[in-house]
Amino acid sequence: MFFRKVVIRNKHKIPVDRPVIIVANHQNALLDPVVLCVSSRRQLHWLTRADVFKNKRVSAFLHRINMMPVYRERDRVADLHDRNNAIFNECYRRMQQNAIIGIFPEGTHRGKKQLVPLKKGLARLVIGAYESGVRNLCILPVGLDYESFYEPQQDLMVTFGDVIEVESLVQAELNNHAKLHSEITRLVHAALTGVMIHVDSEDVYSEILSLKPLLDELHPSDDLASKFDRFHALAKYLDAHEEHHHFLNHEVNDFRTLGHQLHIEEHRYTTRISAGRWIGLIAGLPFALLAATVLWPMQLFVERFVHTVIKDTLFRNSIRISFWTFLTPIYLILVWLVLKWAGASNLVQLIPVAAPLAGLITLPWWRNTKRIAQFIRLHRMRNSETFVRWSAMRTQIKQWIQTLPYQQ
Repeated sequence: MFFRKVVIRNKHKIPVDRPVIIVANHQNALLDPVVLCVSSRRQLHWLTRADVFKNKRVSAFLHRINMMPVYRERDRVADLHDRNNAIFNECYRRMQQNAIIGIFPEGTHRGKKQLVPLKKGLARLVIGAYESGVRNLCILPVGLDYESFYEPQQDLMVTFGDVIEVESLVQAELNNHAKLHSEITRLVHAALTGVMIHVDSEDVYSEILSLKPLLDELHPSDDLASKFDRFHALAKYLDAHEEHHHFLNHEVNDFRTLGHQLHIEEHRYTTRISAGRWIGLIAGLPFALLAATVLWPMQLFVERFVHTVIKDTLFRNSIRISFWTFLTPIYLILVWLVLKWAGASNLVQLIPVAAPLAGLITLPWWRNTKRIAQFIRLHRMRNSETFVRWSAMRTQIKQWIQTLPYQQ
């Protein structure tokens, strides 16, 4: 329920009854491993950075849910190599029992649709597993694509790729560890960029990403998976063809700048509002009022916490989903106890039960309300010189997209 829509593709590619190293791009802090655990039919065992294990109680909990610490130079522990060797040996032991080991080979998370150079840990894990006797091992690449890294109620795409067989790869280059490290890293990098949105060119990064809503508008009948594939092809094409970068740096950049000045949210832009949306706005209002009345204190607490306490903005969604999952039931029980203590009628005591149901109805209602509000605001300025110029630029860019041979 935290995401508006979740699509998990190629789940059948998760191997059964064999050891697997699952690798994924790391873009959204603690949400990434949670998403992969939910998406997999098998139990995952995670390698994660050691600094989150500092608290003894937290460490005990993380170990119980199959998370294992990896120590980095920045952790400043004297026996770093010995500790990591022990953890890797534990991974080898579990893989010999057909476990799935999860690792984010970038070694860090960042809120960009871009794969950074992979760390050496993955190749070391693969080679070490083979040398310790793990056989029939494969690497499974997974691409994560969030519509937004910072806001809830957005779309999420999870794509499982084709497995990379380890045995034949290692046997071919076993005597040359440096070359083997390089080949494993190269293959995994190529596999991951094939199942995720990866824009390598920094100078046109934002401009390319800004094209997605326009591309989606050109193909309104596409489902979420088809939209991903289409934009994946467009982003890859534009990233590689520098002859288009001038247009991106000028026309598309000017369009983005003007849109920001007008406070236009492109994913909510529409030229008309259907009768169904107006009816939904009116019909959903009572549910929205009920949800707001009961759940607003909870919402206020969560948002105040994530904006004042959580410094790394990429952790905000992780904290949101944790708080709403674990604190909401406690909060609603307290509301019910207060109503019961106050002598409220049985009907009134049902309000904490009805509020979550009203909240589920309110989520699409609120998105619809924001779309209508932006439509009304833009409709009022439709004849202004700035808006007319923005609209003309938008049409020009959509026409330009249609001339590109990105799908060939």
